[in-house]
Amino acid sequence: MRNPQSTKNVDRSKGKKVGGELPPKLPGLRHFLRSVASSQSQTALSAVGVQPWETVVTCYSAVDRFFPACGLFDLTEGIYHGNPNLPFEQAQANQHDYLLDQVRAGPGSRMLDIGCGYGTLLARAKRLGVAGVGITVTPEQVQRACRNGLDVHLLDYRAIPREWDGTFDGVIANGSIEHFVRPDEVADGRSDDVYRHLFATVHRLINPASPTRRFATTTIHLLRSPSDPRAVLKPPSSFHRGSDDYHWSVLEHGWGGYYPELGQLRRCAEGYFDLVEEVDGTEDYRLTSEEWLRWVRRALRSSRAVMIGFRSLPVFVRAPKQFLTLLRGFLSSESWNWQFRGPNPPTRLLRQTWQYRERA
Repeated sequence: MRNPQSTKNVDRSKGKKVGGELPPKLPGLRHFLRSVASSQSQTALSAVGVQPWETVVTCYSAVDRFFPACGLFDLTEGIYHGNPNLPFEQAQANQHDYLLDQVRAGPGSRMLDIGCGYGTLLARAKRLGVAGVGITVTPEQVQRACRNGLDVHLLDYRAIPREWDGTFDGVIANGSIEHFVRPDEVADGRSDDVYRHLFATVHRLINPASPTRRFATTTIHLLRSPSDPRAVLKPPSSFHRGSDDYHWSVLEHGWGGYYPELGQLRRCAEGYFDLVEEVDGTEDYRLTSEEWLRWVRRALRSSRAVMIGFRSLPVFVRAPKQFLTLLRGFLSSESWNWQFRGPNPPTRLLRQTWQYRERA
């Protein structure tokens, strides 16, 4: 549906926003890294407990060596509508359409994708005439998305510049929130602060005059928590193989991050957003993860295995323990799939839609 208030002209040749259409282009990567490294930036970021992204970046650098070679470019769950035989590609398209519908994206509307991955959601939005911008902390994802003609930046959401304030009609965080909190922050009682800061950041990025003003999230939540948040910081070998703490440790050391509890995001959104829709997508994530596992195993049994192994060497050399933990958690212990399996899985995937609230 066309948004008559969001169809202003864009001077793309100069990379500037005209009439509030798009945020200004960010400076180059070298300048960005230099600015983040400055003492002022570090002080501001540490005040909100910035996630050290090394584990997450290495995770997705490793994924980049496997998934694209297997024909996989979507890094979150599809939507199967109760049909496990639905083609994987259609399930992913269903999820993209659902999220774009939730933020009421349409021709001329402006959208930010936080943790955009390879930009598959942005690409679908672009075909609908949506002016989309994506951010990610993974260089390989930025490179691939930019090669595909998408507006994607290497950027921590906590470092989004003030020039982007009030720029977007809608914001989406599709599977990225799971990486925003660390186990030690949970143990110290600081996880709520991180989530509140997320909602405050998204609130300032949304145009208060927009008729839509929505934030859509897909996030894995904990149903069966680790015995102690700090326990997952121990290596997986510290636990009995197959135990909950073993799997949680594999997920932390391989993927990075700690999931929110049920109701935690709603509590932290108070004063910024109201929850207007919530859908349980756990079974969709199980079906998607089983498809990922099949596709990767099939590729590793094919002639592509040599190429995948060769491309993985730089990540293995940089972080051998994490790389091997990822392989173990995905292909051997299947810890990634474990979290969605069984009649009582330890997690729940929630798709949540949030409506902007006017601040007093």
